Amino acid sequence: MTILTRSPSTKAGNVMVQSLATFAGTALTALMVFAGSAGAQVAPSQALAPTSDFSKICTPAPKPFLTRDWSKWDKSQPVVDPEEMYDAAVAYAEGSATLKRDPVTAKRLLEDLSERAWSGRGRAHYRLGKLLLDPIAGPVDPERAAAHLATASSMLNLDASVLLAELHEEGRIGNASLAEAERLLRAASTAGHVDGLLGLARLQRSGRLGTAPQTATNDLVNLALQSLHGDLSRGRCSALYRIGLILSDESLVPGGVQEAIKWFEAGARQGDINADLALAEIYLQERAKAAPDRFISHLERAAEGGKPRAMTLLGERLMLGDKAPKDVSKGIAWLERAGLNADPEAYKLLARHYRGEFGAGQDLPKAADALLKASRLPGHSTSVLVNLARLYAAGVNGQPDVGSALTYYRQAANRGDVGALTDMAKLLLSHPQEGRPEEPLRLLKEAAARNDPDAMGALADLYACSAIVAPDPSQARAWLDRAAEMGHIRSILAVASQDVSDEATARKSAASLLRAAERGDRESMVLLSHALRSGQGVKQDQKAADRWRDAALAPGEGRSRALLLMARRILSGEEENQDVGAARTLLEQAAREGEPGAQLELGRLLIGQRENRADMLQGVQLLQAAAASANAAAMLALSDVPGELLSPTGRSAQEWKRAAAETGNARAVIALASAAKEDAEAARWLARAEASPVCATRDMIELAQAYHKAAGPRHDERARHWMEKAIGNLQGGAKDPVTSFMAGRAMIDGVGGWADKEAAIAHIRFAADAGRVDAMRYLGRGYISGQLGERNMQMAVEWLSKAMHHGDGSVAADLSRLAATPGGEGVAAVAALKKSAEGGVPSAMREYGRSLQLGLGTSPQPDVGASWLRKAAEAGDIAAMKELSRAYASGYGVELSARSSTEWLQRAAQAGDAEAMQGLSLAMTLGFGTDVDPVAAQEWLKTAEGATRK
Repeated sequence: MTILTRSPSTKAGNVMVQSLATFAGTALTALMVFAGSAGAQVAPSQALAPTSDFSKICTPAPKPFLTRDWSKWDKSQPVVDPEEMYDAAVAYAEGSATLKRDPVTAKRLLEDLSERAWSGRGRAHYRLGKLLLDPIAGPVDPERAAAHLATASSMLNLDASVLLAELHEEGRIGNASLAEAERLLRAASTAGHVDGLLGLARLQRSGRLGTAPQTATNDLVNLALQSLHGDLSRGRCSALYRIGLILSDESLVPGGVQEAIKWFEAGARQGDINADLALAEIYLQERAKAAPDRFISHLERAAEGGKPRAMTLLGERLMLGDKAPKDVSKGIAWLERAGLNADPEAYKLLARHYRGEFGAGQDLPKAADALLKASRLPGHSTSVLVNLARLYAAGVNGQPDVGSALTYYRQAANRGDVGALTDMAKLLLSHPQEGRPEEPLRLLKEAAARNDPDAMGALADLYACSAIVAPDPSQARAWLDRAAEMGHIRSILAVASQDVSDEATARKSAASLLRAAERGDRESMVLLSHALRSGQGVKQDQKAADRWRDAALAPGEGRSRALLLMARRILSGEEENQDVGAARTLLEQAAREGEPGAQLELGRLLIGQRENRADMLQGVQLLQAAAASANAAAMLALSDVPGELLSPTGRSAQEWKRAAAETGNARAVIALASAAKEDAEAARWLARAEASPVCATRDMIELAQAYHKAAGPRHDERARHWMEKAIGNLQGGAKDPVTSFMAGRAMIDGVGGWADKEAAIAHIRFAADAGRVDAMRYLGRGYISGQLGERNMQMAVEWLSKAMHHGDGSVAADLSRLAATPGGEGVAAVAALKKSAEGGVPSAMREYGRSLQLGLGTSPQPDVGASWLRKAAEAGDIAAMKELSRAYASGYGVELSARSSTEWLQRAAQAGDAEAMQGLSLAMTLGFGTDVDPVAAQEWLKTAEGATRK
């Protein structure tokens, strides 16, 4: 038994949980009168504890005996036994190991029973009211449910009274009254109804009834527990589960979860699958620790017993390999079984699997089929419709089906999904031919009027730059400010970046973040945590910062977006020191939860792991999964993936680029225009680009370059137009090193007729000074070639040395050639090579060694030069391996050795160098430094030919 006592040494509101073998206290040994057994007295249990052997006293719950298939019943068939019909309705509403859940049939049976004149009519009204509040049975209808519950309550059905009280308490019905909720709960409590006692305790503890004595609330909880112990003594072992529920409820028994587990385990031992599911969820939520096999055993028993939620959770764990060995086929089987038991969440998980989110190859038609099945269930959410729309927008069968996508978006919007309006507007902006020109703006304004921050952000973008409304900076800023005030993260960041040094703006942004965080927005919690930690716009508070960060990353809806934002900030260095490993862990968590942005970022990260093919293949799968959610950036990223990795996706790089363009991605459209081989094709894509919102400065530059490259009337004029817009943006706003470098290069190339080399060099130098190694390299090589004006070897050495210092090994050869320049520039080039060589850069070791061997910029030292070549070769530099091979072949700086020469040649060949393969083949043919081996020689020659073709 459990009693709640108030400890005088604890703070107000704290409750201690004590497990008792006997029930003590005069207030709790009072006699209780129960409805249905007037005058019956319940004595306190003297020996029942969760470790007791309940098998000796438990009476199995009777199983319904059904004489017909009630799912096929219609009003034309006679009903001999309404009790059997009622049992069938309950069985169909809940499902079991032998009967699939069918809430539609349950509702049909209960509607008939609630109109029949029979003794259980009140129960039928209660069950029907309860079903009308369950999304699994169709659209939730609180008003109609309340009417049925009120009827049942008037027939003294206490379950109905408690459920009706909840509707009043939560304000879900038109005539909601807290006083009526209290009256109903007190009436149920007076009759000894357990849920009435607990409902009244929760209401008192909420403070909405004024200040209630803590002891009075504790007494209500203890009376409920005493009642359940009485049920146990009479063999009703479902009370084991119900006792566990009370103890696991933090609002009733703070810190009671460990005691609850003991009671749930007792219930599970008696075969109560509800107790098994409760234990599994406690372990899944990590409210208590348990070995994975223990967690899975409880989940399997609940699933096998017919609990659809357990089936779905088990399927998900098996798909993820989380707390269970990964078994995709078994996971699919459980999810399909849960779907057949009317759980739309199971079909949503299946759709994610077929989109490739759990590591399997994509099968978009099957993903769409799973979502279509979910959409036919009465309890499906609008997210099912939105996901279907996104699938069709991306292209289920290879080509976007915009018409079907719009249909599903409209269905979701008609059911109140405001975000669907915004998504529909964005789709129409990408495919203007599918709707009226004014429709996207109308949809966005409607969504914004219904307080959708994403719509406000989109409106800010439209007025800043779009093809459907004239640019209006004041309107753009107004919508941006509104979106930021509503907690739209991108808008908050945009406002902050525009007024980076404005303390008032920082305070305003922090206030917006706080409002959004308090509404439950996880991304806002992440940014608010950073603001509190840094004191940016708000008083510094480390404890509050930690609380908000923990809340952002706690399990639950929206966590994946928080994980994604945190990972992005870590990768950019905004959150803490850059830590790719930590960011990858966060991205993996978010990707497992189906976040397309995380799939995109993790996919890019993994594809960058060029030395690990398995990581690269996984990266492609993740990008494909994100692309299936109509993520244009993922499609564009796939177009840059090496061709041999793209074959599993079923599309070529060009096809992925076209897919991105079809979503309205301006960058993809411009890239296709630039890559077009035929003038007519280039003209088509350039026209498409002009009809797209080209807003980013880098896109303007690339569009100017596409016009510069393609032949056609007025192309020079359009190139000039877009270059002027880009340069104006650079001069009027915060400079971006990448874009500045692009602009400088375009100006050097004369794009748009620009001939101001001084301005071009200034842009490139800005990028180089900001740390862009490619800009440093460009300047160095430009000063060598004279492309930037007069040749300047001193400036060339300076910038190439900076590039080398920043890790660009490719410029070592440039510095080596400059080392041959007579005078100070040659000496400076050699000094730069020496510094990087001593710093461990393999290419610098190689070129420094060659300079010493040949006496470039220094006196010849063949032996010292050869030692540096060896260091470079041992560090994996293939060119150094070949240089060292030649040195051993000639004895220059090293002892003459044919064997050593061929050994280094073989290492270069094994590293994949075609020239080395050919040389090794010749050495094996002639027996130079190795045994004569014509077969191996021929194999190396074939391998070299293949490597050359590749």
